[in-house]
Amino acid sequence: MSYPYNNYQDQLVNSVQQLQIDEKSRNSSTSPNPRVPVAHNSKRKRNQHVFMDLGSQATPSYQQYVDNNFDPNEAARTAGIHGSQSHSSIPPVGAIDNTSPYPYPGMQEDVYSRPPQSHYSAPGMGAYSNQQFQQSQPPQFQAPHQHQQQQQFGASSTATTNESVTVPGVRHLWDKHFKTNEFLTFENVSAPPAGIHYDVVDQGNASPEFARMTMYSVPNSEQLRASSRIPLGMVIRPFAETEDLPVPQVDLRKASAVPRCGRCRAYINPGMTHTGYSMTCNICSFTTSVPEEYITEIDSNGLRIDAAEKPEVSKGVVDLLVPEYYNLDEHNPPNSLHYVFLIDISKQSVDTKLREAVCSSIEGLLFDESIFAPGSKFSIIAYDTRLHFFNLSPDLEQATVSIVSDVSDPFLPFFEGMFADPVQSQSSISTTLRHIEQGTQYTGSEAAYGSALLAAKLLLEQVGGGEVISILSRLPTWGPGALALKSHIGRPPTEYERDILTPDNKFYTDLAKEYTKSNIGLNLIVASGEAPVDLMNVGYIANKTGGSVKYFNRFNIDKDEASLFQTIKGFVKQSSGYQGQLKIRCSGGLQVQKYFGPIEETDGMGAPSVPIVSSDTSIACEFEYDGKLSTKKDAHFQAALLYTSKDGIRKVRVINLIMSVTERITDVFNFADQDALLTLLLRQDLSRVPPSNLVAAKSTMTAQLSDIIASYKLLVATNNSLPTQIVLPNGLRTLPTFILAAQKSKALKPSTANPDLRVESFFNLQSFNCSRLSAYLYPLLISLHSLEDDDCENDSITARFNMPQTHILSHESFFEGGAFLVFNGKQLYILLHPNVNPLFLKDLFGESAESLETVNTQTSSLPILDTHLSEQVRNLCLYLADHYNHSGDPFPVRIVRAGIDVMDMAEIGEMLYEDRSPDYKVSSSDFLKTLHGQVLEKEKNGSINAAANNDSVSIGQRFHIF
Repeated sequence: MSYPYNNYQDQLVNSVQQLQIDEKSRNSSTSPNPRVPVAHNSKRKRNQHVFMDLGSQATPSYQQYVDNNFDPNEAARTAGIHGSQSHSSIPPVGAIDNTSPYPYPGMQEDVYSRPPQSHYSAPGMGAYSNQQFQQSQPPQFQAPHQHQQQQQFGASSTATTNESVTVPGVRHLWDKHFKTNEFLTFENVSAPPAGIHYDVVDQGNASPEFARMTMYSVPNSEQLRASSRIPLGMVIRPFAETEDLPVPQVDLRKASAVPRCGRCRAYINPGMTHTGYSMTCNICSFTTSVPEEYITEIDSNGLRIDAAEKPEVSKGVVDLLVPEYYNLDEHNPPNSLHYVFLIDISKQSVDTKLREAVCSSIEGLLFDESIFAPGSKFSIIAYDTRLHFFNLSPDLEQATVSIVSDVSDPFLPFFEGMFADPVQSQSSISTTLRHIEQGTQYTGSEAAYGSALLAAKLLLEQVGGGEVISILSRLPTWGPGALALKSHIGRPPTEYERDILTPDNKFYTDLAKEYTKSNIGLNLIVASGEAPVDLMNVGYIANKTGGSVKYFNRFNIDKDEASLFQTIKGFVKQSSGYQGQLKIRCSGGLQVQKYFGPIEETDGMGAPSVPIVSSDTSIACEFEYDGKLSTKKDAHFQAALLYTSKDGIRKVRVINLIMSVTERITDVFNFADQDALLTLLLRQDLSRVPPSNLVAAKSTMTAQLSDIIASYKLLVATNNSLPTQIVLPNGLRTLPTFILAAQKSKALKPSTANPDLRVESFFNLQSFNCSRLSAYLYPLLISLHSLEDDDCENDSITARFNMPQTHILSHESFFEGGAFLVFNGKQLYILLHPNVNPLFLKDLFGESAESLETVNTQTSSLPILDTHLSEQVRNLCLYLADHYNHSGDPFPVRIVRAGIDVMDMAEIGEMLYEDRSPDYKVSSSDFLKTLHGQVLEKEKNGSINAAANNDSVSIGQRFHIF
């Protein structure tokens, strides 16, 4: 069902479209020719080095980037004006530079920068008006009164933002480009923003889904790198799930030897050169004889004639199946992945029906045989003040249990039958789960969580390691690892914040090391009431063994059961293996300084162990210089993760990257990657907390950002900006927005009512992969009432999903009578205004939804209705779940009624990072003003080194004459 647009909005849109047509006409005579696509021939001879065609540094015309002529590489080289920022007063954010018709190449003033058109206008409303949230109470819609001065968070300093220079605008540009274009991993320089959907052609360089560099043109010296203020680092996601062809596998289990460099031990890869009988390492330049089965002829271009048939010498990412001597235990072959479920059955779990939801979720896994790899087995241990071990043997007709009361020194009462095949023992497992769910004798008031972890360790040590999935409902106060509530009463806020972020219980820190040594990883689900559980201590093992922590605040079985099931299912389904060990090698002149991620942090000398790995596993590292790189050669990087797959096969996941080397500071900035840089900076800064406090961490982030801005302005953009402008390369253009969002997140905000929410956010910022981090820090905001007819459907021409346009995270994006979807990578909200059109409610929720009060908010799924709107929104929920979490199931929905569901409204209000908030009174324009002041101060003090070898630096700048 469709409804007429508002006449005023139609006229506005038509005017914008006519301006765009006029702009294209003016530029058509001067537009450069579009880049000619290169055929995808894996045997073609490459250029001598990667990224040779750097082109001119002049600003290209607008026409070059619109529609299908957008060139991501060219866009990266264009200096961008972030906005005119006066030190004394702040004009509108995103003010357009007079020298260019549009501030971002390829971005036009889209209609979504204006009030969205609505198919569902509320009766008698007329044109939508910008609405505000009241500051004195949780955010809610408020209709404006005529002639009344309107107040909102940040109203004194926030002006209407041109969305073409915002995060939603940038996402929309790249999403539009990749609907009809592929990403070529060798020829395309600039990686798409994280979270963008695109198809990849592997040309011997790893896809950005698997590995991202903070800069794709590597400085030839530490002096040049330091002058940019950008750290050189890499963020890898070894088991990223993509919609392209699966990662190729090469079976070397029967080979005489795995082809590797004889000196640095790098694995064979596309960057190595061959003579037929030998190969020269692209990492250390050492020549090694190849195994006899690898001897082959070389063609006139110096390539192996069998390159197309051997993925290990032609693909950027590959799995090598390795011989037995790579096994962790040379005497025993590795097992398929084993799981241990720890179920909290204490009184708190029973009262909140968590025990019931967990048993139901685990039983639901049994009916999907595709979730478990062949040979996988799992065990169930329940715990309260005692430990309950269950025999899951398929030969038993009823559940049998052995109870251990001595939780201070737990032991295994038996082993045979403890692990069960989920298919063969389906009946026994179902019986056991019903026994746990209905049992009334398992209602101890305390939870021996530490003892359960020890029992799981004893069990998994017998099979060489595995994965623990634990559910906890309350603060563990019984047995080993018992904790006491950390009180904030009478303590300074900074001291209390440091306390809740400190893993100060020796039991958990020591057990994390034992878990790592035994190749055991923990995934933890905490579903508590309002009382904290000291998440930093109870979640420490998960954060250091490759696992993750999911926290349900005020668990409600009606709202959270579907999300709980998807979380448990995701832990099992997304598991990729265990017994992991990572090694990153790089060209001479560089070495790994430190690793960051859900692992025990190590310096570059060691190879960190990763007990369990999954599609969400993300590890970052920072490089340091121990020499100087030659611009006549490329820089090569290889990440090799030795692991046991979930089906029990020993493999090496090899990820290769080839980067150009430059002596020009312009190239360093032009090809910097914002998502990798953001991930690395956050992990660096948060790794220092404690002993550093949160205020110091935020100050460090702001200082790092102002250093980068000042360096770029001084060393590169001197001719493209005015003293009152903040300038950043387009690849880093929205970095200030993401840094501000990180500072406003629960991890770093000044106050959080529940300390566990801060800790969970802290873990998220330290472990999320780039795609999830992007959505977490800048959620997607979509107007459901203004969906176009072809939105949320597969395009008829490209067969790609038509993602609706998103809006900036500001109160100005909400309109009276509207319905909105907010998605932050973890939770999906549907926000409804009290004056939302009843026809919209019926189309989305059914005929029974006659008003906002009749909408069922105690559900986590949308009804399946035969309406176009229902199909669109359900498609959107499924797409977000599949694209960001690869779950295959629709994302659970939290329905929020403005003015009624106050707590959920407050959650949404905290995500509006562009505005001021009651506890963090800094808007995006305030933050830019702070940055600009710091940049001016650095210029005044001459703290930015201008002596870098750069073709655009003047003599005056070299001698700090400003």
